[in-house]
Amino acid sequence: MPSNKFPTNPPRSNSNPDLRKGRGGLCRRNDQRGGKKCLVCGLVVGLLGLGVAALAPASEPPRASYSSILWNYLETLTDLGPRNPGSPGHSQTRDLIRRVGGDFADRVVERPFPVKNGEETLQMVNLELQFRGTTPGRPVLIGTHYDTRPYADEEPDSRLHSRPILGANDGGSGTAVLLGLAEFLHHHPPSRPVHLVFFDGEDFGPKNSGVALLGSTQYARRLVASVDQEQWPYCVLVVDMVGDRDLQIYRETNSLKSAPWLVDILFQAAREKKLPQFRDKVRYTIYDDHYPFIKIGIPSALLIDFDYPPWHTLEDTLEKCTPESLFAVFSVVVEALGRI
Repeated sequence: MPSNKFPTNPPRSNSNPDLRKGRGGLCRRNDQRGGKKCLVCGLVVGLLGLGVAALAPASEPPRASYSSILWNYLETLTDLGPRNPGSPGHSQTRDLIRRVGGDFADRVVERPFPVKNGEETLQMVNLELQFRGTTPGRPVLIGTHYDTRPYADEEPDSRLHSRPILGANDGGSGTAVLLGLAEFLHHHPPSRPVHLVFFDGEDFGPKNSGVALLGSTQYARRLVASVDQEQWPYCVLVVDMVGDRDLQIYRETNSLKSAPWLVDILFQAAREKKLPQFRDKVRYTIYDDHYPFIKIGIPSALLIDFDYPPWHTLEDTLEKCTPESLFAVFSVVVEALGRI
């Protein structure tokens, strides 16, 4: 199975890229870099703007905006520092996901798996927040990775390559969106079961090592080995790098091959909401956490802004992200859940 994020189309910043492998073997851009807050208890009033016809609302929560909820989660995550496996921030992020799951999910499932790292063995963990839904059936799996990269290996100064990145966008933004979704689904139970899965080890290995997508690969292998296909996810949606100030999300080609109907639902929702962050064009072929599920035949799609100049550098900080970008993606995912 290829483990490399490998775009076949150029980033916005360069029309003639020299593609190469990165992201622990995940190639996501060309040879140029381009270019505490407390957790919010309340939820929003502005749910009318989300258009969630098929999601049954519960009692109205205290006044707050989901944009603020998502942003506060991202601030909380970046306050933890780098969240690469084995770091204090990584452990604290797990604790945060557990707490949010305990507050809002119907069930929290932890799936640990060991990963050899030189002479030591790291215990990585996929965390899954399950929501039963109002109608029995196969769940929709919405996933992201919560780990951040241990190496700033896209820094021009090679002396900085051994430093872990903060990963506000790459590792933080998707996690913030899913934590916000957990709050929303608690107050607005979906019709179909929904499992929010936080994958570990997506961004783990050194460049060109192929050691990546560890949590999603482990999850897919477990399905094949020990879960009846009737219990497999109905579909998979992965959210990654969606906080960029200049957010531009395109239709990704692996997603179009695997789940064109799901991509259509997402982009139709974005069109109806007149969200400029979604560009209704095809761009990039990317190997991300959706790919292991594509390989076993589950319809799977990816939402990502691939072109992000601070990618895998020490500049992937909170200031490069905006609450508007997070909220745009959150809104589309919520709307899509009402249509799947």
